[in-house]
Amino acid sequence: MTDVTVTGVTDVRVPKLNNNDQSYTLTEWLVGDDEPIGPDEIVATIETSKSVQDLVCAEGGVLRHLVPAGSECAPGDVVARVVPPGTPRSAAPAPAAAPAVDDKPVITAPARALMEELGVDPELVRTLGVRVVRRSDVEALAETVARPRTATLPRVQQAVARTVTVSHRTIPAAYTAIRVDVGAATAAALAEGRRLRKIISLPELLVAAVATLHEQFPLCFAEPLDDRTARLSDAPHIGVTIDVGTGLFVPVVRDAARLTLAQIADTMLGFRQTALTGAFREEELTGGTIGVTLHNDPDVVLAVPLVFPGQTCALALSGAREELTRDTAGEVVAATVCHIGLAYDHRFVNGRDATLFLQALKEALTKPERLIAP
Repeated sequence: MTDVTVTGVTDVRVPKLNNNDQSYTLTEWLVGDDEPIGPDEIVATIETSKSVQDLVCAEGGVLRHLVPAGSECAPGDVVARVVPPGTPRSAAPAPAAAPAVDDKPVITAPARALMEELGVDPELVRTLGVRVVRRSDVEALAETVARPRTATLPRVQQAVARTVTVSHRTIPAAYTAIRVDVGAATAAALAEGRRLRKIISLPELLVAAVATLHEQFPLCFAEPLDDRTARLSDAPHIGVTIDVGTGLFVPVVRDAARLTLAQIADTMLGFRQTALTGAFREEELTGGTIGVTLHNDPDVVLAVPLVFPGQTCALALSGAREELTRDTAGEVVAATVCHIGLAYDHRFVNGRDATLFLQALKEALTKPERLIAP
């Protein structure tokens, strides 16, 4: 990710981490200044608008910091050097293409988040006369400024807005929903969770069920290349919406068909825990081949999911609710039902295909023992 060697010196450069940001924040040095490192060692962490990334140096030697923790940096910036042991500081050449110095203060991630929340103009922080703007500085500044009643979207929501805009502009989506009796699935998931002492519920079973349909419905897991061609995926990588109040994230359960239900449950629990801090890594949020949106409120009976750019389909699970129905003998019984909808790119998936996909998914959920079996 980071090595350019010149006369025995390795420049540690900031890589391009995503397409949404022009700059990042070097949040922490994991290796101290003038300390030895081995090849391919993680030396620092860098925060983007969506995730926290590791900065890795391919070469071993002695690390020399060029910028302090909390500094703002851009792709290509040299933030450190690795020199051979015993190299005096005066003997190491200056890094190539060092970042230009300007009069803009460095804004820490907590300070930037509060600025966005309160709608503080970034230009105002220059009036503080400090080199590093911290959250306490923003709090003090906000108390002195009469703010209009506006709301600036947090970075996570700004990323959602960009994705939604691209999706609606470029994907001719259609939608089909089906009613599913999930009583057996819900009971089976609860029993399996108790047996394994894990959190297993309908969403985990749904992810497992979707994974089983990959080979039968390859175009539902495909990546559009143009209006006539789609790249078929080798495995079902299922993006699942996670929102615990800190923003909407869609981390990916990778190669879900190869995972047991217990492994899927562990993966999704990890996603929920990470969502509390929002510290997802880039690789956890990319590479999905189909999306699953979860709606747990029983009052939600219909939800149209967003088809992510680069995918052809997205599923929505509505809230489960009790309904009265008749069984095969004509008796009135209570049933736990929900609606599962499929939004699909109509260039590659037709209504009949969507219905067959949903019926196959319904079949899998009404026979949950097949999904639970190891």
